[in-house]
Amino acid sequence: MTLVLGLVVAVTLAQTPQPTQTPQTPPPQPAAPTAHLAGRVTVEGTNAPLADARVFVMPMFARGTPPPRPMMPMGPPPEAITDQDGRFAFPRLRPGEYRIDVQRTGYAPLEGDGGRGRTIQVAEGQSAEVQLQLQKGAVISGRILSPSGEPQTDVRVMALRRIQGPQTQQRLMPAPMQGSQQTNDLGEFRLAGLAPGEYFVSASPQMQSRFGGPGVAPPAPAVPGKTQTTITTTYYPGTADAAAAQPIAVARGAEVGNISFTLQSVPAFRVSGVVVDEDGKPVGGAFVNLMNDPRSGQMFMGPGGSARTNDEGRFTIASVVAGSYHATASVPIIMNGVAGGVATWSSSVGSASGGPIVSGGRGVVTGGAMVGAGGGGAGMNPPTEVVVADTDVTGVRIVARKPQ
Repeated sequence: MTLVLGLVVAVTLAQTPQPTQTPQTPPPQPAAPTAHLAGRVTVEGTNAPLADARVFVMPMFARGTPPPRPMMPMGPPPEAITDQDGRFAFPRLRPGEYRIDVQRTGYAPLEGDGGRGRTIQVAEGQSAEVQLQLQKGAVISGRILSPSGEPQTDVRVMALRRIQGPQTQQRLMPAPMQGSQQTNDLGEFRLAGLAPGEYFVSASPQMQSRFGGPGVAPPAPAVPGKTQTTITTTYYPGTADAAAAQPIAVARGAEVGNISFTLQSVPAFRVSGVVVDEDGKPVGGAFVNLMNDPRSGQMFMGPGGSARTNDEGRFTIASVVAGSYHATASVPIIMNGVAGGVATWSSSVGSASGGPIVSGGRGVVTGGAMVGAGGGGAGMNPPTEVVVADTDVTGVRIVARKPQ
């Protein structure tokens, strides 16, 4: 009887409603402070509106100061398109300092800070308004010819400016807001929207994609005793040497035409070798790239060539012109059997045929022989340096370190 009574009491207690827990409502978060920025874009010297201009605002942070939290989402900067009256608006911006850039086909970049736009400070709750004017851009036009004198189609033509690099070195860099342009079927080009100043014009053959797959045709075998040639990046008035390029001066809104020059054909060589990992095992399917050494004064983006390693980790890059290069190796990231990106492995060793392997160092290869090596440290090592002189470079060995 006592046992039965105990069970009844236990069941009764289990069925007794328990006090409910009232969920804690988080305190309301204050709305993020916002500012309002609006303005109008017109043609310089007039009140004529510029419709369909793209206006960008980019937050400026003091050096050493972290961005405010919560951070703005990653992605392109806020953008607005001007209406038929040239007006634009950014209704919700965080208070702070912003750089404003405006782009419109045929017009020079917004003046101020070297053509990089204007800056403006907006405070919390403030409604700021700016008046922006764009000037009609200058134009450089002309024609590119092949080494045989025929019109050269599908050539990348760029307007470059000479800037002062580190250690008093000068480099040719693309002019602000200027992308490359392809020559048409007559070999003609037209570079518009230039600010007044001096420019260098370059013409380059089409680049091979660094992500070319195994289906890309392998380089044709070299012919013994025959010097191979290739068309290389050429600068006005027709030189492959960036230091010998001649500037072209353009005035505000003016056009300089009849800038014609011939692409240069120069001796071409091969760079071949192998990519291995830290255990000495070949790395198949790796992308090997030769990039122009920035210290040479060439364009920072200038490629020297690329190739993909076979199953034995071997590669051959054809049509490499004489010069100094940085060699890097990268491999696909495989996730669940699907390539999801590319991870760059650090090139920690470089050597040539007959030369030693310098662990953790930098290999400088010239004409097929090791000419120097320097010490390296742990972690990411500098890329392998390859110098092509007057013959093929063989036996290059790149030891790639997997990303941690």
